[in-house]
Amino acid sequence: MKYALIAVTKNGAKLAEKLRQNLQSGDIYVKEGRHNLSFFAAEFAKMRDLVADIFYRYDAIVFFTSTGIAVRMIAPYIVHKAKDPAVVVVDEQAHFAVSLLSGHLGGANELTRQIAAILQAIPVITTATDANNMTAPDVIAQKLQLAVFPLTHIKIVNAALVAGRNLPYYIEENWQKADEYVNLLRQYNIEAKKITARKLNLSFTPCVFISPQRRVMTNVLTLAPRRLIAGVGCRRGIDKKLIEKAVAQAKKMASCEQLTVKNLVSTIVKKDEAGLIDWAKENKVRTHFFANEIMQKMIEKYNLQQSPFVRNQIGIGNVCEAAILSYNEKAKIILPKTKFEKVTVSLAWE
Repeated sequence: MKYALIAVTKNGAKLAEKLRQNLQSGDIYVKEGRHNLSFFAAEFAKMRDLVADIFYRYDAIVFFTSTGIAVRMIAPYIVHKAKDPAVVVVDEQAHFAVSLLSGHLGGANELTRQIAAILQAIPVITTATDANNMTAPDVIAQKLQLAVFPLTHIKIVNAALVAGRNLPYYIEENWQKADEYVNLLRQYNIEAKKITARKLNLSFTPCVFISPQRRVMTNVLTLAPRRLIAGVGCRRGIDKKLIEKAVAQAKKMASCEQLTVKNLVSTIVKKDEAGLIDWAKENKVRTHFFANEIMQKMIEKYNLQQSPFVRNQIGIGNVCEAAILSYNEKAKIILPKTKFEKVTVSLAWE
């Protein structure tokens, strides 16, 4: 995960550095003029401007502030539980670590426990399933890298779980990966049964169904393999082998080697780029190209980082992330734009 650690006091900054060392990752941001530290930390003048700039660029944001400050800072940018980053708040003396946003799908609850252990704080987690020591289906989805569909059914199955009702898990019977998921679920003490979607659709009991298809059925929460989107920018005349290499490296960096790219997105300027098109055809990847005007709206809305060089070349300063958000604004970016040999790639899942 990519972490942003925000502090407004010297002690908060020291806690952020301790956390960064233990997580072995993280960018520290400290209020300007408030510290004299022995480690590197980027300074900010106004936290509101900082959060506007970084909110969509990190998997998790940790505030070393009051909860009220954190709530006010993130409120304008909250979009959707499947898209928002995990947000955790730690008080200035590390008495408490509070899971504030995206507890399950974003991993904030698990991160809160991790932070509490590192800083010797008390974890504060208020989601009902966690309060009752239950493993929610959306947590299982997050651990198994599965998408949740439809999101509105999370409430149905979690309510049944908290109410003490049995929540059965089923797996699509004729799916080649059925046995694999049966074994994976056993790691979480869940015994799943194989069943066809047709038979399951006759049941009105809340349940969880793992399937290769994103099915919508009454009272059923479907968990399906995530669809990977690759936002790609490249030099003119690019060889398809360099596209292949860059995407493979990007997937490795994002720890999603097992996922298949389903959609490739880019600027309309690249719609006739032979290497890009050939790679997509060989890998049976759908291509989508967007007008610069549409992508520019995403750049401005989400305050995406821009490259002056790219802007001078094609008219916009961000291709990869802007193309992803133009294709699916609810997509979760798991790898920000990353430079490889003559290729820039960003990855997201939907």
